[in-house]
Amino acid sequence: MNGIKYFVDTNCFIYLLNENPLLIPFAKENWAFSYITEIELLSKNAIDENEDLLIRAMLSTCYKLDHNQQISDLAIKLKRANNIKLPDAIIAASAQLLKLPLLTADKGFSAIINVDCIILNL
Repeated sequence: MNGIKYFVDTNCFIYLLNENPLLIPFAKENWAFSYITEIELLSKNAIDENEDLLIRAMLSTCYKLDHNQQISDLAIKLKRANNIKLPDAIIAASAQLLKLPLLTADKGFSAIINVDCIILNL
């Protein structure tokens, strides 16, 4: 992707919202994310209107990859080959499709075959 440096997992957005200083250097780069991340962030039970607006504003600065058949096909293969949750398979497939490193704090992604991961120790 032109100008996009990382495909970012949901947990990185959460850490950024919580102002974790380890995310600051990465936040200076352009990010892409999955539609699954948007759903995960905005579907929390206790979200208030201000937090909703903040999340939407943050996401609007990044490239969102919507669902398509290629993501479905890759996610199916990844889920079959690895013992991972469906949202993680979709996020990993999306990063793989865009040929971007996946930025995450979830160590489980490191075991997924053919997905370039940057695992943050947060």
